[in-house]
Amino acid sequence: MATQWTGQTGGTHWMQCALVGIIRHTDIRIVYGCMHLWLVWYMIVRPVPRKGIYRYHRRRGRNRLQAAMDAYRSFYHFGQAIIDRFAVYAGCPFEVKVENKERYYSRVASQEGLIMLFTHVGNTEMAGYFMATPDKPMHILFYGGESPVVTANRAKTLAQNNIDMILVQPNDMSHVYRIHEALQHGDVLTMAADRRMEENGSTIACTFMGGKALLPAGPFQICVTMQRPVLMVFAFKEGPRTYHIYTEELTLNTALSKKEQAQDLANQFAGRMEKMTLAHPYQWFNMYDFWS
Repeated sequence: MATQWTGQTGGTHWMQCALVGIIRHTDIRIVYGCMHLWLVWYMIVRPVPRKGIYRYHRRRGRNRLQAAMDAYRSFYHFGQAIIDRFAVYAGCPFEVKVENKERYYSRVASQEGLIMLFTHVGNTEMAGYFMATPDKPMHILFYGGESPVVTANRAKTLAQNNIDMILVQPNDMSHVYRIHEALQHGDVLTMAADRRMEENGSTIACTFMGGKALLPAGPFQICVTMQRPVLMVFAFKEGPRTYHIYTEELTLNTALSKKEQAQDLANQFAGRMEKMTLAHPYQWFNMYDFWS
């Protein structure tokens, strides 16, 4: 189903633990190179992401052969993103450039709070690790279901960077109160706005790359309800240990009704996401049929 995701980071518990240890003592470029040994096999045994990313490249206007080759390239970039996540867990340094840094930090310093929406274009988890500040907490919405190794390492790394995890679980509304409390305190709230985690969750239809995609309504409704500044965040890999982070400001049109505000905000979000996707076509990591 479009914009719905129920997966988690692949690999067994011991494999993920071993990867952290290997990266800690090995040049990360060697780890990238070894990825070619199992990447084709992974694509064969995982038909859903393979077909999803192939269809994405076909939507970009690529012919069948080009789309197949581009799918491999996308999976390679995705593998690098996963490895980089574990590299952070292993304490490896990365060089990060933040576009519009002054605007971002002025928004963070404001007492009114800030909402940051991210997508799965690029490796936005990396942005969270490097954009946090010691002076103001950042709260990130996460959904349950990740592997224990990733969950434990993620929580440890986030805590070291003054970032708090707000876990969203079915039939539990406690996260709503924590969201409200964080923004009332003027903190930063960060959440994904391009994947629907619940099959029957409310959605907003937007035009994206020439087709209709269903975005989760929740993040945009939160923005409208809380009336805080809204930024989109993207983090794109540019080298073995370098990332470039972009922030794009979205506008809340208070002259509209709340429903219309949410739709307008979602349309802006989809437009900015399309622009960044086309500029970095191999770092699109929604590996399923985003359109239905």
